[in-house]
Amino acid sequence: MKNLKTKTKDELISVIEKLQQKNEELQKNIHSKYFSPVTDLSDDDYELLINQETDVLLKGDQNGNLILVNKFASKLTGYSQEELMQMNISDLFPESELLKKPLRFDLVLQGQSVKSNRYLKQKNGNVILVEMISKKLSDNTLICIMHDISKEEKLKTALGESERKFREIFDNAADFMMLLKLNPGAPPVINDVNLAALKALGYKKGELTGTGIDKIFSGKNKNEYLKLSKKLMTGERISFQSSHLKKDGTSFPAEISAKLIKIGNNSFIHTVSRDISEKTIAEKHIKNIEEKYRILFELLPYGAEVVNPKGIITDISPGTAKMLGYKANKLIGQHLSKIIHPDDMHLYEKKFPLLVKGKKQYAEMRLIKKDKSEIYVIRAGQPIKNEKGEVQLILTLSVDITERKKAEKLLMEKNKEIEAQNEEYQTLNEELKKTGRKLLALNEELMLAKEKAEESNKLKSAFLSNMSHEIRTPMNGILGFAQLLNFPDISREKIKEYTEIITRSGNHLLNIINDIIDISKLDAGEFRIIKTPVNINKTLRELYSFFHSYKTEKKQQHIDLKLSIPETKKDLVILTDETRLKQILSNLINNALKFTEKGYVEFGYTADKQFITFFVKDTGIGIPKNKLGEIFERFNQATVNTERLYGGTGLGLSISKACTQLLGGKIWVESEEGKGSVFKFTVPLKKAKIKKSKHTVKQNINLRGKKILIVEDDPLNFAYLSEVLKDYDVIPQHVSTAKEAINAVKKIKFDLVLMDIQLPGKDGNYAVKEIKKLFPDLPVIAQSAYAFENEKQTSIKAGCNDYITKPIKKEVLIDVLKKYIRI
Repeated sequence: MKNLKTKTKDELISVIEKLQQKNEELQKNIHSKYFSPVTDLSDDDYELLINQETDVLLKGDQNGNLILVNKFASKLTGYSQEELMQMNISDLFPESELLKKPLRFDLVLQGQSVKSNRYLKQKNGNVILVEMISKKLSDNTLICIMHDISKEEKLKTALGESERKFREIFDNAADFMMLLKLNPGAPPVINDVNLAALKALGYKKGELTGTGIDKIFSGKNKNEYLKLSKKLMTGERISFQSSHLKKDGTSFPAEISAKLIKIGNNSFIHTVSRDISEKTIAEKHIKNIEEKYRILFELLPYGAEVVNPKGIITDISPGTAKMLGYKANKLIGQHLSKIIHPDDMHLYEKKFPLLVKGKKQYAEMRLIKKDKSEIYVIRAGQPIKNEKGEVQLILTLSVDITERKKAEKLLMEKNKEIEAQNEEYQTLNEELKKTGRKLLALNEELMLAKEKAEESNKLKSAFLSNMSHEIRTPMNGILGFAQLLNFPDISREKIKEYTEIITRSGNHLLNIINDIIDISKLDAGEFRIIKTPVNINKTLRELYSFFHSYKTEKKQQHIDLKLSIPETKKDLVILTDETRLKQILSNLINNALKFTEKGYVEFGYTADKQFITFFVKDTGIGIPKNKLGEIFERFNQATVNTERLYGGTGLGLSISKACTQLLGGKIWVESEEGKGSVFKFTVPLKKAKIKKSKHTVKQNINLRGKKILIVEDDPLNFAYLSEVLKDYDVIPQHVSTAKEAINAVKKIKFDLVLMDIQLPGKDGNYAVKEIKKLFPDLPVIAQSAYAFENEKQTSIKAGCNDYITKPIKKEVLIDVLKKYIRI
């Protein structure tokens, strides 16, 4: 019975029904198959038993010596009648049995009938259980009648074992079980309940026995149960979902199975119930996820299909249907071969089996539209696996590149024309040859541009597939808890809690966006390195201070954070890009803290004549050997489960590698799985001196009464800036266009201008140039959502004193004001 809790509900019901049926059969056998031997006999009656073939007849003198036996006595004992006539009745019983249960012929001779169950010893040494009745006859002789009850005893033992098993299954089953007794003309009454049912319903043993079913079913569910239970009378088992009523008045959803059973002359309903609260919650959660997936699927601007491993389309996006000219339901259930060009089926036959094996695939092929015309697409296939790791479905995305193909074809035709002309006019003058060479060079440039465009498309596909889920996670946190803030009667504590969650989600989303922007800069060749003198020790101490607070915020106080600076390098200043240096170290330290559950994280550097070698060491989970070569690739993390357990875009190390290379160094990792990792990177050691900045942040400056012109076309951004400045008694004035800004500075003497670069009509850089012509010394700070370095340089070149990027943090804004506003 050790595995009772692992059986399914239907298996338990089947076992119990079999045991119940066996019980009834055993009881019938016990009461009807065997009859009791004669308990009273007259002097002449015993002669009728001489030929009895079911009971033993023994007649003996007053001492028990046998003087008459019937044939069945010989059959049961194994002795011949002649052998029995030479024996005493006591010789047929083991001595140990006689010591425990004497034959008590003394009582028999006094006229009493003596009845007992005892073990009879057969001639072959076996013993059997018999029921024995002894009586005195009128001639003072003894008569003993014995009936073999060994089979009956075995049946009783089997019945007891069957009942024990039934009770053990009933009491120990994980599902809760009940026996409801049926009474003619009256509702069922609870006859018995198991421990699981008592616990689930909140009752003690005995509290439910004898009560009506309204104790466990509310009115509506009770009527529904009684209605369904009528089917039980036909012997049918019924299964349904309802709600069970608990003792405290609450209820929970349950899956119930019931069947009519017979116990003796009584009828019972045997019910097995299972709490499906978690299942119900899970189904609702799955439904919500599926709904979100459906909305995203239908809003995709390009083609998307879901197919099974046999290549049958099970779902299709409106984008695909529109692209191919079909109604979506006309393609569901069709094989992919219906829409793939016959001449490109070899690509399907090559790529699709790899998808079924779980490998992503990309291909450029032709699809056939409903009107039989063809289009060119780039298709990407992504296997979707179940919890066992088996490919269950395949998601395919298609981008229409027909127009690009037409342009390529036209280009090729033009190239052929040019080549033909070159051959035709080969004998012409040298000028024509020069023209031909120019055309050839132009053709090569066009081919390079084509290859670059194709590579760009591949990068976009990879970017979309790897980033979409990372962006949705913090966005859900922002939108979800923003909605909760609109609930009435929300407490201040909850407002604070929800605001902190929104802020954390916003920062998370901003980090993801920063990673995406950095990758975009790298792809576009816009990733700039701006080298300035950097105090290495100061930079590392600032990082130590930040991450020491960060790990406390993340509840990682138990992780020891160490900083290692060589004693011989007290004031090491080198020429490098401080922003990129901090970015690399921050990525590595953040990863180390993220993947370290106990122990320490240590960072620092060593230096030789040519390079500084920075290191970040941890005692975390480590990296498998087979992943060390891939760890710096885009969208790559150490294991399949790393992203699910720890989060992240998988871009950090790729960006760090690119930054290191642009700084003139290299990056590598040494790791042992389960023990920790050491990331190292080098930066050229070019010593420099730090120049004092013309503008420094004045800590104790009073901003009261300072007039600031805020040029911002977005009312929400202006509202945010106004709220930030409210605590400092600053006088803000708002305009929303470049023209209004120029007019405003002509009329009012402002202390500083906050200029949004992206404005309707003339942009912010135009306004800056005009303002600086009028007031060269008026500080102008650019504010923009643009994050590319060339945008910043454009604004600085236009005349801006500084540049801050959106979203603007309060402390950054105030530091800039204090830095540039004159006292």
